[in-house]
Amino acid sequence: MFCEICKKKITYRKHLFNLFQIERHHICEYCYEKYPLIIRSSVIPIDGGEVTWLSLIQTSEDISPLAHMSFYKPFMIEYLTYHKDSILLMFDQISEDWFILFDKIALGDIYLLTLYDNIEKKESYYEI
Repeated sequence: MFCEICKKKITYRKHLFNLFQIERHHICEYCYEKYPLIIRSSVIPIDGGEVTWLSLIQTSEDISPLAHMSFYKPFMIEYLTYHKDSILLMFDQISEDWFILFDKIALGDIYLLTLYDNIEKKESYYEI
């Protein structure tokens, strides 16, 4: 398997206990240290509910979304445990227009999970 960011070959150490386990990570240790998961959580009020927004990585570079998709599992477990009445939306990147759209269509509570946070003007959707 190759890293989705640096395109180097990823090698795993196999032993008796993980011999038949499938490795699903598409990122090497060096790139994982270079682009760590910095989870940002926000709760944004909208018409008819609120948006619980979790953004995993804050970066300005173009990175393949496949590199970090294997890190969704703990957030899916949290959604199924605490937020199963909400609508689950998952995006690679999101813009401010989506928050305006969520406010206009009034879907209720939304659990929003994004990989990358590239919104330049962060406070504009809080304006009344």
